[in-house]
Amino acid sequence: MKVYIVRHTSVVLDGNHVCYGFSDIDVRPTFREEATLTRQALEGLSFDGVFSSPLRRARKLATFCGYPDPIVDDRLKEMNFGEWEGKLWSDIIIDQGTQEFFLRYIDHPTPGGESLRMQYDRVRSFLMEKQAAGYQEVLIFCHGGVINCARTLAGLCQLEDAYATIPPFGSVTELDFSFLEV
Repeated sequence: MKVYIVRHTSVVLDGNHVCYGFSDIDVRPTFREEATLTRQALEGLSFDGVFSSPLRRARKLATFCGYPDPIVDDRLKEMNFGEWEGKLWSDIIIDQGTQEFFLRYIDHPTPGGESLRMQYDRVRSFLMEKQAAGYQEVLIFCHGGVINCARTLAGLCQLEDAYATIPPFGSVTELDFSFLEV
């Protein structure tokens, strides 16, 4: 199964300063310019399934790109940061280095939220289900964390290193999952 995963365009919050994941925040005023580039990157491709996170930043891009009715799936949401949603990272990361801090949350859920492994498991469940259903070419509109979990499942990185690089806003990541055992 070939999967094209699109990250939403930039949002009104700066993720380098504010923690957001499950929060349903809107896109920036530059949406149309950013989304036009994404739509161009998808030209000429065809899909037997189009899916989206229910969050408006993903749905809005799907609609702009010509897919107003994608199949919405909660498993494609960004990581749930629980009590941290909407808080400044500087107020959350206090007693340790950033790298050590995030390594802890690979297996330990954030307060009232989920761990990275929990997010990985739901993304894996979604992709395995689509593989078992016989999909060949899939398009997904979602979030950087979902893409990094999919990249890990595709063998391109380890979960511990997945956030060393986050795909740019509006980018299209092509992954091959034909090796997955159903």
